[in-house]
Amino acid sequence: MSSVFYSAEEKKFKKEIHEWAQENLKPLAKPAINGDYNAVRKALKLCAEKGLCGAIHDPKYGGTGKGIVWESIIAEEIAGINGAIEMTRLVSATLFGMPLTTYGTEEQKQKYLPKITSGEWIGAIAMTEENAGSDLSMMQTQIVREGDEYVINGHKRYITNGGEADIISLYGVLQNIEDPNPRKRITGVLVETKTKGFKITERYDLSGMEGASVARMEFKDMRVPVENLLGKEGQGFTILMSELNVERIGMAAACVGHAQAAFDIALKYSTERVQFKRPVSTLEGVSFRLADCATKIQATRLLTLEAAKMIDAHKEKEATIAASMAFAYGTEMEIEVTNCCVMTLAGEAITHRTDVVPVMWRMAPVMWVVGGTTDIQKFIIQRELYKPFKKKEKKVAPEAKSK
Repeated sequence: MSSVFYSAEEKKFKKEIHEWAQENLKPLAKPAINGDYNAVRKALKLCAEKGLCGAIHDPKYGGTGKGIVWESIIAEEIAGINGAIEMTRLVSATLFGMPLTTYGTEEQKQKYLPKITSGEWIGAIAMTEENAGSDLSMMQTQIVREGDEYVINGHKRYITNGGEADIISLYGVLQNIEDPNPRKRITGVLVETKTKGFKITERYDLSGMEGASVARMEFKDMRVPVENLLGKEGQGFTILMSELNVERIGMAAACVGHAQAAFDIALKYSTERVQFKRPVSTLEGVSFRLADCATKIQATRLLTLEAAKMIDAHKEKEATIAASMAFAYGTEMEIEVTNCCVMTLAGEAITHRTDVVPVMWRMAPVMWVVGGTTDIQKFIIQRELYKPFKKKEKKVAPEAKSK
């Protein structure tokens, strides 16, 4: 389904990428699901050659500078082919790339962004730890400045692209800053994974995202030059928060892509599967479920499009609630839609592990967890809803309240 809210140019681009992905990426989907990371890396390179790793980056660094709406279109169409391929692309091009393009020095951008937009290098963002997930202020990785170097000790886990990344943006607590608020000490640095002291200690196999490289990493007396500081010392938490809206938009778009791919198969199957001497599409128990699915997919697509347009219009504050709404609704939509598709295909959906419907079905709960859980998105939504009331309360004098 399309929408009047896409421009003519965006509609044309969406159609082009859909057809390109079907022809070029679809053959790599099953190898990826079978754990072949070479297939994922090949897909990423193809995406880069098509210009799909640079929608948010300046052309002088190899990007196209088209913006977040185009990025959301790319995310939806590639996710419809395979979640591991899209997650790899999204994390490298956007989650790693956006903080660099926003806060990086000119030297950093010239050195690293062309490698990302060309697909030569893979990027990752390392923030999650055992005790630092939804609450990033609890991270324990320590950064100590010694002269012209930062010495880093600690670990990160569940890092997408972690096992194959060439470079990561790493966040830890800078010990040289004396401030009781840990958020004001979190600092980001760019780390090439060939750096001495960097080690991959565990690899994870995510359900439905087989083929993605998700890893645990440790840092022991790892030394990074001060020139690799991302932004300013103590600015890490601000950097992380600033990129989350774009991450959530990309993830919401991926939810749409996953659900749409499964839905298309279920809809067609319902017209072909005959029971009781008629196609099951004539049974309201089936057709009504699919009608609900189509509605929810389109609702998520439009929520995502609204949030993306806000970012492109530089309305970041308004985009916070919009992005969380799109992502929260999208994760729950994907679970509902893929469940419906499994019920429609019945035995066909659980027999072949690498077919689209069972893959998307397995992936749906993963989307509920990654990129900030759905519960966290709902917390953000309610927080933004109540902000005007809290501001009014502050304006009322204590004496007036007591009366």
